[in-house]
Amino acid sequence: MEKIAVVTDTGSNMSFQEAAQKGIHLLPLQITFGEKSYQDIEEISTQEIYHKLKNKEMPKTSMPVYSRIEECFLHLKENGYDTILGVPLTTGLSTTASTMESIARELGLRFVLIDCYSTCQIQKYVCLKAKELVDAQKSADEIVQILEPKIQNANSVILVKDLDHLKRGGRLTPVAARMASLLKIFPILQINRSTQGKIDVLSKVRTETKAYQYAMEQVIGQMKNLKTTKVFLIDTEYPAGLEQMEKALIQAGMPRENITREVISSVIAVHTGMGCTCIQFIEEV
Repeated sequence: MEKIAVVTDTGSNMSFQEAAQKGIHLLPLQITFGEKSYQDIEEISTQEIYHKLKNKEMPKTSMPVYSRIEECFLHLKENGYDTILGVPLTTGLSTTASTMESIARELGLRFVLIDCYSTCQIQKYVCLKAKELVDAQKSADEIVQILEPKIQNANSVILVKDLDHLKRGGRLTPVAARMASLLKIFPILQINRSTQGKIDVLSKVRTETKAYQYAMEQVIGQMKNLKTTKVFLIDTEYPAGLEQMEKALIQAGMPRENITREVISSVIAVHTGMGCTCIQFIEEV
């Protein structure tokens, strides 16, 4: 029987303490401000990132250090693991998965990728469920077969207030960003299987109120069953937006216990800026 290790990165918003408790192997992504690079969560906290973003600092993000991945995989091999079940930040946003696969191959380990086509809480949820299935003695192939249909119907809808970050990331041209700001246009973004894990524009709506109304109508309409769907409401210090989302979900009939509120992971906040809200949903496994 194969011995499977579940490996993820800090895009999952998982702490090193929680990962250790769950038996999951966690790799830190890198965040760079100017000439200084930090290991996400290990060397710089999410709140420290938020503080820098408020001060209009514009960092960059990158995959985990190559040697860190290699060291992790070598340690796993020495401890009898022969299969790496990787649940990294989606391939649409990062090259982490391809690097993990290359290193695993060099070390003679089997690498099985579960691309969640997302990040943050969906990435974390998929990772935790993968580990539960490993503990239930499921094979890597069986785990993929169980999780992929759930991932296919999952979605993340993002509302962004700070257009400078979208402009810098190429999601809006400088002219479009300036016009959007002047006309009070709110871009509504999404990331899912259909966008291949890339952030895409779902719609552009005039006024914040209409943007939230449109986003929630879309999300609720996409959910197959409110009572068997897990919802994550995440933000970069904009609780008023999450309250609107939660109210709409409950009015639509979703049980309050299906809803979890959390912050946006630091590596994603770098690209969305402050005042961002996101609703993520996935059918429960």
